[in-house]
Amino acid sequence: MTSTDEQDFQAMQQIARLLLRRLQGTITAEEATLLNQWLKEQPAASQEFYAQITSWPEIEAELLKLDNIDDKAAEEQMREWLNVQKPGKRVIWSYWAAAAAILLFIGTGMWYINSHPENKQPTSQPQATRYQNEVLPGSDKALLQLADGSTITLDSANKGELTIQGNARIVKNAEGVLTYESTNNQAPVYNKIVTPKGGQYTITLPDGTKVWLNAASSLRYPTAFTGNERTVELSGEAYFEVAQNANQHFRVNTNVSGHLPMNIEVLGTEFNIQAYADEPALTTSLVSGKVSVNTNNQAVVLQPGKQALLTKNADIKVQQANMEATIAWKMGFIYMEDTNFEEIMRQISRWYDVDVIFEGKTDKQFNGKIPRDTKLSTVLKALESTGWVQFKVVGKTVTVYPTAQSSN
Repeated sequence: MTSTDEQDFQAMQQIARLLLRRLQGTITAEEATLLNQWLKEQPAASQEFYAQITSWPEIEAELLKLDNIDDKAAEEQMREWLNVQKPGKRVIWSYWAAAAAILLFIGTGMWYINSHPENKQPTSQPQATRYQNEVLPGSDKALLQLADGSTITLDSANKGELTIQGNARIVKNAEGVLTYESTNNQAPVYNKIVTPKGGQYTITLPDGTKVWLNAASSLRYPTAFTGNERTVELSGEAYFEVAQNANQHFRVNTNVSGHLPMNIEVLGTEFNIQAYADEPALTTSLVSGKVSVNTNNQAVVLQPGKQALLTKNADIKVQQANMEATIAWKMGFIYMEDTNFEEIMRQISRWYDVDVIFEGKTDKQFNGKIPRDTKLSTVLKALESTGWVQFKVVGKTVTVYPTAQSSN
């Protein structure tokens, strides 16, 4: 760091601590005087940012849980932030995750707006006008389609045995996971589990394979696996933890509108497949083991940490996977790393079950991590804190208004 950077860091650190103490209600009279004096000297954009963070109940609730501040970790993260900033990028911090992250978010957020007046957030419409209602995050919910065409709503179904299908008892266990238990030697039949927008669900298949389904997804599978293959059909996104069976290869087939069919063959492994019709490519990301990805007379074998992309022009591309980003949804996060805005809004649309209307475009890329159990308004306010976009929420419709600087 230069001497100027070091001065910036020290000032940022001091203000971050004062802000944290005020939010926690532990600030002394002397410290409050210092903070108030500093706030008076800041431009309107910084004062508005302060007003926003002090009015978010999620911050207050999490701050009250904190007993100890990891000063060393906070200092290291703030120094790293100063060293890694790049022109044209801004970070949305996961500020409620830990004390150090909160210090980092508050300190650098104020510092960044204060240091870059050209990026002030427009205030043509107050948030109270634009956020006309709240939208809650998605939850565990899905519909089970049985072989005879009847359905069971899983989120409202009682735990225990739900029904019998072919040679299997269908059970919703104590954790709410759908499981299959073999009962006799009758021929298997096919079931299908479907998650709506705003839903997710976990299922254990008849062979012991565990599958996590993301929102707006479906999985078709037999009530028992016979022969030398275990084949399922996926639309949407799912994370697979495949039960090992060297005598039965596990196969996932996708057949998504606008994309070529994709076939993934494995023996025993963990991997993620994203196969949404509105995404530009189908992706298979390998966590462990080995998989073969096949389509249109092309085949590639993935090693752990690699990702296969099947684009609409029928080419398979293999690249290094950002595994944290790939499985963030399963771990409960909306994750952004140089992520384009349209991709972020597709995630938000699926998880919050909202329609998105764009009143213009932004070419900015976003970075950050936000818990998926967060209310929609908090997610949108975090995105707005970049100064690149504003939102209006009416019912289940989110309208996006990129700002003038979002295409600079």
